[in-house]
Amino acid sequence: MLNISRRDEVAKLVKAGLSYAEIGRRLGITRERVRKIANPKPRPKEPDLSFDVMLRTSDVARLLNIHVNVVRRWSNKGIIRAYRIGPRRDRRFRQEDIVRFLADST
Repeated sequence: MLNISRRDEVAKLVKAGLSYAEIGRRLGITRERVRKIANPKPRPKEPDLSFDVMLRTSDVARLLNIHVNVVRRWSNKGIIRAYRIGPRRDRRFRQEDIVRFLADST
């Protein structure tokens, strides 16, 4: 974690009009590091799914007593509603949707 005082110092020196290279020489860091401190990359926001219990593909397969590939195939066909999360676009399933699917299928 970056020291807060360094972040403040970099902001002060950038505001004073110094170049990233000059700030880097003063602080003993590279100009690229100064640039990253001065312009932090915003993190992508994740959807707020905290109120639901989210199940992984393997959890759904275990609950339905089927293979994980069948769960993936059903989610691709829209038989079971899947939510894609994270940068890898992993599948997650709401527990309520699976309970409803089980109730409809019996």
